[in-house]
Amino acid sequence: MNDLSAPDGPKPFVKTLDPENDLARGSAVCIVGLRLDHYSTCQGPAGSIKRMRLIVTADLHYDIARSVAPTEALASRLSGERADGLVIVGDACGRDPDILRRCLRLFDRFAGQVFYVAGNHDLWTDGEDSLRRYERDLADICAECGVWYLDAKPWIRGGVALVGSIGWYDYTFRRASLRIPLRFYRHKLAPGAAEALSDHRHLLDRRDDVPPESLAVGTRWLDGVHVRLPMTDVEFTRRLHERLAAHLSRAAECAERIVVAMHHLPFARMVHVSGRAAWDFANAFMGSEIFGELLLSVPQVRYVVCGHTHRPLRTRAGRIECINVGCTYAAKRYEVIELA
Repeated sequence: MNDLSAPDGPKPFVKTLDPENDLARGSAVCIVGLRLDHYSTCQGPAGSIKRMRLIVTADLHYDIARSVAPTEALASRLSGERADGLVIVGDACGRDPDILRRCLRLFDRFAGQVFYVAGNHDLWTDGEDSLRRYERDLADICAECGVWYLDAKPWIRGGVALVGSIGWYDYTFRRASLRIPLRFYRHKLAPGAAEALSDHRHLLDRRDDVPPESLAVGTRWLDGVHVRLPMTDVEFTRRLHERLAAHLSRAAECAERIVVAMHHLPFARMVHVSGRAAWDFANAFMGSEIFGELLLSVPQVRYVVCGHTHRPLRTRAGRIECINVGCTYAAKRYEVIELA
């Protein structure tokens, strides 16, 4: 683990009805007909890559004031690092996509190839189409900056592949012990928040299935405010799963080693359980187990690197080493992967 500033401790990834001071870990993106014209090839020169050094970071949040100086310090440091690639695993910007352009330009002096995977905050909008943001705008910005947009196409060179996806959630990581009905997860707010917000009180028209203690849980997941998808979360998760499966299949045809970069989490063991209902309600939005099942089905997958939770973690799922970078808003970090 490499820290660029004094750790300020893991930050909560959701706030209770406090959008002005949120540390909310929302999620949003889409995956229909991604434009691939900027990525006309994924197969590089013949021959095997014997060694490859990758630097991975995530959650730079360059749109948030307290993240600006740490992100610029990180970019300055990484510009002097010797590595073949730099993978940024989502959430560089927010509602203004131009901030992604400015953030990526900070890494212009990095000597290797820069890769980007979309994060949920990158897809937040003030009303425009999040699907277009994901399919068009982010792809165009990455191409303009010379950055490989892994959501659009895998990178394959000499027996090594990098495959990326924002990932998504279908509530399979929700905490059963909370006993909160599924309709609240679909609307991305807990019963206490529904009771406080007049336009969501209809969720409480039926109360016989709502645990009384859950009315004290006021968590609101801000994807429900800022993300515009033309499908349900479950449908979107399936679409992303299908596209990731296609990318992995393509990579597995010619790569012996695959590194997967996902903003959301593919394994339940990567999800932090705090024991506090206000925070654990948000576990439903951390990712989906179907992505983990897919990764385990591809023998060449050696690593999966993630962001999203702002909590550093290293663990294993079978043969796969699982890494969460764990950047917070004030402390930017990176990990190094040596493929030998």
